Amino acid sequence: MAQFIQTKHGKPVSVNLNQLLSHHLLITGMTGSGKSSTLLSLAEQLQRENHIGIIFDATGEFNHLHDAIIYKLGVNANLPLSQLSVDNIARILSFDASTLYKKLVAAVQSLKINQNIMHQSGTYIKINQELITYNKRVQALRYAGSDYDASKLADQITEEFIQPLENSTANFNFLGQQYNHAEIQKYWDDILHAKLLLSNRHTQKVFGLPHSFANSNQDNETQFDLIYVLKLFSGMKSRHRTLIIDISDIQDDTKTSQLVMDILLKQLLFIRAKSNLRLPVTVLLDEYHRYVPKNAEVMDSGVFKLLREGRKYGLYAVLSTQSPLDLPTQIRGQFGSVLAHRLQDSSEIDSILAKQSRKKLPQLANGDGLLKLYESKKPKLVHVVAPETQHDTDSPRFLMASQDDFHFINQ
Repeated sequence: MAQFIQTKHGKPVSVNLNQLLSHHLLITGMTGSGKSSTLLSLAEQLQRENHIGIIFDATGEFNHLHDAIIYKLGVNANLPLSQLSVDNIARILSFDASTLYKKLVAAVQSLKINQNIMHQSGTYIKINQELITYNKRVQALRYAGSDYDASKLADQITEEFIQPLENSTANFNFLGQQYNHAEIQKYWDDILHAKLLLSNRHTQKVFGLPHSFANSNQDNETQFDLIYVLKLFSGMKSRHRTLIIDISDIQDDTKTSQLVMDILLKQLLFIRAKSNLRLPVTVLLDEYHRYVPKNAEVMDSGVFKLLREGRKYGLYAVLSTQSPLDLPTQIRGQFGSVLAHRLQDSSEIDSILAKQSRKKLPQLANGDGLLKLYESKKPKLVHVVAPETQHDTDSPRFLMASQDDFHFINQ
């Protein structure tokens, strides 16, 4: 029974977690109304109930949660590029052209051959290699490893732009005899962008690429594979602990952080779909806009797939957003329970609660909310118990010694 909420008079309100979470929970409210505190208080309640909780933290606000296991992407954790699908790698490298996508597919296979069949480092040179020899090596990959050096992808893509000679000496039994310089030049901006990205120190740390950094405590810290961490944590009893995936180190790059979050949510769903374990796992997501790129197809986003398919695999989502109208109707319709803090706009209120709530919601104090549970007819007025975890989400205030310190200048 969840007791992270109480009446306005301080009496605990017990809510069955199955009713609260099994059809997903939406927490909404304007800035400063108590959304982040509600997520923290709920996370603490899940710990007391010994339930598994996973917080995807895009801001670093949840790092002080007691009994939490924290993995910070780019510091002590990475998302190995070599374990991602070609589709995801293409998104990370910003490869939109179909030709580059095909070359990327070929480059991945070539690097796998070079590492697992040839046992060599660097790029796989394909010029003047016979088709029959290459095919044998491709077949041998079925019984060899699948690892490869993803840091060489941009260089390997250049090696894929080969063609026969343009005269009578052309040998069509070879993969190619010369570089197609015209095509390389055509896509050079994209290839160069990929080269620079893959050689960037921060990118290498985030995506687990080989690097040679100057010695420092941070650079020498052991990094763990986040996909493995999710697989391990989502299949074991939490013992009052919560897993926090902190991606705040890449928040300056909104596109990358959104893409990483999308990949992680889909990976979590894939892991649970392949597992026979059905322990309930609550996934907490603060601030919806940080998880879905604006140009992404909603139906293909990690958030939507988690909401639509997660319940059958024991994944229950808690999502917060400042305005319910930020959510596309396809996503908004996936929530069975709603906890609404202060909202001013009537259209926002009407999108999630009955029109009778129009008078109450704009007047709510910080921490107060209207809670509507799955299959309940009327929302209840509740107050969220302040979390034990300290966090600072207040907006900076202007400091003025006195009213005389601020003057208008008459001209």
